[in-house]
Amino acid sequence: MLSTPGQRVAGIIVLVVCLGGLLIWFGSLAPNPAVGAYPGSDELGTNYDAYLDERVVVGGTVIETEPLTIAVEYGDGEIIELQLVDESTQLEATQGDHVTLYGTVKPNQTVVVEHAYAVPGEQYLYMYLVSFCGGLWVLARLIRTWGFEWDTWALVPDDENTVTRGDDA
Repeated sequence: MLSTPGQRVAGIIVLVVCLGGLLIWFGSLAPNPAVGAYPGSDELGTNYDAYLDERVVVGGTVIETEPLTIAVEYGDGEIIELQLVDESTQLEATQGDHVTLYGTVKPNQTVVVEHAYAVPGEQYLYMYLVSFCGGLWVLARLIRTWGFEWDTWALVPDDENTVTRGDDA
């Protein structure tokens, strides 16, 4: 157990370095369909013709419904428009919805959809608002029931709030 402030700081530094290393390693992985890592929007946007007749997983915003067309963002804000041919799933989407799909790339910016789902655009705002409110609630609970000891650099239960935590001893 890390008991001194120096040990805790060193532990945090080690964890942050490990996290950074894993992020860099994950970002360097190439698509590998054999293990379920299909090419995505970045690969498709930068070199579309290299992925003809290959399976991809992409997501984008519906910009047109007849024919169903999505705008897929890649790189530094660049956009590729993909026309979706959906014969099996009968995907229903309206303009502004976010569509995520798994399909096969065909010529002329066309993707034959095998599996897809659409999320209405207004649900993203709801998701972010609920997450923000949940984060505020957790922060308020942390501030009300825990304190920080500067000499040991540790979070400790606040003695005044033992009843709200359920400690009866």
